[in-house]
Amino acid sequence: MFKPYIYKIAFRYFFSKDSKTIVNRINGFAFLMIVTAACVLLVVLSAFEGLKDFGLFYTSSFDPDYKVVPKKGKYLFLDQESLNNIRGLDGVLGVSEVLEEKVVFSNELNSGATMLKGVFPDYHLTSTLDSLSLVGVFSPLKENTIYIGADLASSLEVVLSKEFSLLVTAPKSNANSLFDFSPFSSMKFDIEGIYQISSDIEKKYAFTSMASMGGLTGAQENAFTSVEIFSNKSLADKDIIAFITNELGENAEVLTKQDLNPALYKMLNTENFAVYLIFSLVALVAMFNLVGSLTIMIVEKRRDLRILKSLGGEKNDINQVFFLLGIVTSFIGGVVGVFLAWLIIFFQNSYSLILVPGTSIPYPISFTVSNVFIVLTTIITLGVVTSFWSTISLKED
Repeated sequence: MFKPYIYKIAFRYFFSKDSKTIVNRINGFAFLMIVTAACVLLVVLSAFEGLKDFGLFYTSSFDPDYKVVPKKGKYLFLDQESLNNIRGLDGVLGVSEVLEEKVVFSNELNSGATMLKGVFPDYHLTSTLDSLSLVGVFSPLKENTIYIGADLASSLEVVLSKEFSLLVTAPKSNANSLFDFSPFSSMKFDIEGIYQISSDIEKKYAFTSMASMGGLTGAQENAFTSVEIFSNKSLADKDIIAFITNELGENAEVLTKQDLNPALYKMLNTENFAVYLIFSLVALVAMFNLVGSLTIMIVEKRRDLRILKSLGGEKNDINQVFFLLGIVTSFIGGVVGVFLAWLIIFFQNSYSLILVPGTSIPYPISFTVSNVFIVLTTIITLGVVTSFWSTISLKED
């Protein structure tokens, strides 16, 4: 534990100016480099966080917070009482039963495969789908109609007219029966509308009514391939998963958004860690200025240290003065850097100073408490290490 006078001396060295200009310039430059390192590290992490949120908004905007799928077999057989219990859980915004199947769309000229989702009128993303509509509307009440993505519609050369329809082919739910001569069933669907969001999603999903999907696949009335659950995240994942599993039985497996897109989240986390390491190395290089600053201070204050020693100060106390000075410099520099980074982020979010190249979209940047904690922890830790290394030389005098 530091003695009281050590704090006073360390803070006096930090805030007071030396009589020699060159010492002040070296100390000021070291402090400026720490401020810059903290500011740049937080801005970069915040920019990556914003870019990650921006990308996930498009790539996983159709993914529910939790998706319940069967561990064995193809279908979940559900009762409304269990579903209503889940709907009544605190934090749950919506529960939607889904019947989905990989299908082939074809017409006289073209064909293409996608995931066709049969949903009820209370499907939680109905309003979202309507807002993304390029042409037409989405209504899960209509039978034998589909709502497809713009990319798929383009590849199929879709024409919105009463004469145009698509033949949809899907595997039957009872395809293993010996009395089925064909494992597939086909139906003609009219185009109800076209939505537009991103190429990946437009190719991946098409939508229809639950009745139409049931008729196409021959699934039982209470059989669903999945249940999509949307929440406000007021409860922890483990609590919601435990409750859902208890309600729907052991055959129900609950997947989170990360489980639905493991490769995407792994890639983003890896990139985030790589960016952090790179700019932490930049911060470490900036900390070498602190080593130089402390070394100059140690040389410059030798006379003061002799006086302190003659007054009864121990050599370890002298080490602690400069060690604490390095920590104070790192901490205050980190705080000032975080404040400057916050100003940059504030102005970017308020006035859109930088745009995504080739677009009129403001570059996304997200200020989070976790990133502030990471930056301050990194700067202070590096400051502690470099300060300790700088003060070792005193033991050899």
